[in-house]
Amino acid sequence: MPTWLYAIGLDIFSQLSGRSTHLQNKPNPWDCTRESTEKDGRKKRRIIPTNKIGNENENASELDGRMARPHCIAQGEYEAEVLWVGWSETLVRIDGRVELRGFSGYQTDDIKFLQLADGASIVGGFGWADVLGIVDSGGHIWRLTPGGTMTSILQIESELSAAFDNTVQCVAVTGTEQVAVLHDHGTSITTFSSLVEFYAYPETKKNSSTACSRKRFGRHQQVTCMHAGEAHFVALDSGGQVYTWGANLHGYGELLQPRRSVVEPVVVPALDGTPMREVATNGFLTACLSQDTKDVYVWGWTSSTRIIGLPNAGDDVAGLIDQFDENEDLIIEHVAVGNGFIVLASSDSQTCELCVWIAGGSDWTTIFGLPRSETFVKVNGEWSGKRSDEYGLSVFCGNACIFVRLDQK
Repeated sequence: MPTWLYAIGLDIFSQLSGRSTHLQNKPNPWDCTRESTEKDGRKKRRIIPTNKIGNENENASELDGRMARPHCIAQGEYEAEVLWVGWSETLVRIDGRVELRGFSGYQTDDIKFLQLADGASIVGGFGWADVLGIVDSGGHIWRLTPGGTMTSILQIESELSAAFDNTVQCVAVTGTEQVAVLHDHGTSITTFSSLVEFYAYPETKKNSSTACSRKRFGRHQQVTCMHAGEAHFVALDSGGQVYTWGANLHGYGELLQPRRSVVEPVVVPALDGTPMREVATNGFLTACLSQDTKDVYVWGWTSSTRIIGLPNAGDDVAGLIDQFDENEDLIIEHVAVGNGFIVLASSDSQTCELCVWIAGGSDWTTIFGLPRSETFVKVNGEWSGKRSDEYGLSVFCGNACIFVRLDQK
């Protein structure tokens, strides 16, 4: 099945385009401030724009640091999907092979091909700015080691994996370095207040320490996905219920819970009784798509551009985006969230037209050429004009970038 994967947005050290470049030889308009040191010697980085890049009259494709037009990063007769996106690194699986793209503290080439010695496949990554580790299809956790070669860059965390009974499905890390682990075949979520407590879990479990919080779900409430924002988590179960936990930094905005912080996953009261198909979060913003693919609910907080339908900060309600209500033939296929913006993929049951839409924005989005708008505007690309009866369309967001996957049926 022919597949195309496009990227648009902030290209920190060529994590999206995949061009082979070296940091010391490349003009860098972004300042990487080193803030903390992890146990493995890696540095946590915060990306700060030190100057605006260019102006409206310049050719965006020639400016360093952004991709203002969609760029095809993979195409061919194979599967292509985005596994994880941070500020400066991206995990992409192309035809069964996983690529780690972007600038890294690891002493290897810019594009690294990650393979596991035991033959298991990589199902996801975790970290914040950089990818710190991966989860494989066998439920094991692997650490990425600095200064490694292609044969030593991945190191399995045997004791950590065993502490979760080798059933880990997903690990998510917030910007404030809280960690949530989805395990027990989707029936348990364990939350840690820091990366240090997460890595120390095998010892604390032996000592019956209370360094973490564990939520157990019933047999008929398996969690199907889990994501992290700046200081909160969001999850979706097989029945369409949405859960949030973590910190409310803007009233009730991030969690839709009447408390400043929530230790373990709690069903969102505002959505109780409305089953969801998909949920996404990033920064302080969350959006979810109803199972009938007609309604998109949104809540949270943005630093600048408001989004039509987004409740005021502090309201314990989920806003309903009504921009597309007049078009009864429009079907929302997928929803994704960046840091302050929302992206939708849609099709039309009458014309079969495929579209990508974006709303919101901040200084980040305007820097790399994406529009800042309260309402959803179309993002043009090679998918424009394609028909939904011939192609499928899906979207995925990082903090400041968008991926669009086009599949020919």
